[in-house]
Amino acid sequence: MTLPTAYPDPALISPPAGTLPPAYGAVSVSGVLPPAYGDAAALNLNFTSNNALDSRITFSRASNATYFDSTGTLQTAGSGVARANAFQDHNPSTLAPLGFLIEEQRTNSIRNNTMQGAVAGTPGTLPTNWVYFVVAGGLTRTIVGTGVESGIEYMDVRISGTTTGANGVTFCPDFGAAATGQSWTASMYWRIVAGSTTGVTSWALGVIENTSGGVFVTGAFYPQTAPTSAGLATQRAVATRTLSGGATVAQAVHVPQINIPNSTAVDFTLRIGLPQLEQGAFATSVIKTTTAAAVRLADSASMTGTNFSSWYRQSEGTFVTRSDTLSLAASRGVFAAGDATLAFGAAETIYLAYESSLSGRLVASNLDGGVQQFFLGPVVAQAVNTPATFAVAYKLNDSAATVSGNTPVTDGTCTVPTPTSISIGSLASGWSGAANNLNGHIQRLTYYRTRLPNTTLQALTA
Repeated sequence: MTLPTAYPDPALISPPAGTLPPAYGAVSVSGVLPPAYGDAAALNLNFTSNNALDSRITFSRASNATYFDSTGTLQTAGSGVARANAFQDHNPSTLAPLGFLIEEQRTNSIRNNTMQGAVAGTPGTLPTNWVYFVVAGGLTRTIVGTGVESGIEYMDVRISGTTTGANGVTFCPDFGAAATGQSWTASMYWRIVAGSTTGVTSWALGVIENTSGGVFVTGAFYPQTAPTSAGLATQRAVATRTLSGGATVAQAVHVPQINIPNSTAVDFTLRIGLPQLEQGAFATSVIKTTTAAAVRLADSASMTGTNFSSWYRQSEGTFVTRSDTLSLAASRGVFAAGDATLAFGAAETIYLAYESSLSGRLVASNLDGGVQQFFLGPVVAQAVNTPATFAVAYKLNDSAATVSGNTPVTDGTCTVPTPTSISIGSLASGWSGAANNLNGHIQRLTYYRTRLPNTTLQALTA
């Protein structure tokens, strides 16, 4: 049954005094609101439900993007489709829902990570644009075939024989144009589908620096957990390097390595899926390619105009969020409510972010008239890929913030801003640009039109 137009939104109907309706339980509520604060949240964005994205949110991303569905299968969200709610990301190992995935722009420099052009045989034909696949003396390489597992395109390669050298196996899907000082991240899915890896001493993923002519300058191999027979989607090797080879460096090269000692007999089949090489200090969701490098543009989510003013209260209020992030290498915005300039650092702003300079602590801050009024950072360091529930309450000379049920930190000498819009997953209010993207997931964003008591803030985040 649907309510007639004259009736209010069910989300704004007051529940019995002293309780939150069941729909709000996912905010990690370990207690209930006292009777004086019994009204339901004025805004309750639950991105882990299977409903449609809230129609008040303006979302854009002018490219495809990938996510794992509830079965652990890699799917593609089309241009302009938010990876939230019915299209939300999931943990491919546990199948747990992760919520709204919001990422910055990235490019996969590997031109063909979907194995186009590979031909079975001994040694077989490598995928188009792959650079090399070298095995030590005494070993035989056989391309068994290609296919798709859990939405991941793969190539199976059998390595067999007895080594007459100590180099093992090294291969290169591709490289990207790069410069010294940049951070690059290589990644790939892999698993063992036949045979035994007995005799293999280590597995590594290298990020190598070359000149424009492909001449080695420097680089390193980063140890990886040995692949097993577990599902391909659950095993992603990742390595990050800040290039340091100097002015001659012009390429970053993706180079996996399998170390096998001399005079060692081996016979195993390795499944290789969707290798990626991207400029950045951490791996993001995989970008599929066939013939050329491909770009995934930034996710953009905001609420403006009456879609914001209908629920926001300038004089006092409380935000409660639950989120995670892929990296603490830079400040990562969970939300920013700001004025009409629609930019981070606007004269009227209240925001929440993971602050890299403070060991990844979640920090709430605001500016009123361009002057910072409070900077509330509970002394609790966060970890990547680990959800945390945070609350920030504001009111004239009475603001507070807490995370994970800790004692709130407070500020008793602050004024409050007058924002007119909110960005979700960025510190650029209204999303004027890709500034300090979350690069992670938001499970929930809830707002109450009152400055909740400190004990309630703790209960809501415990």
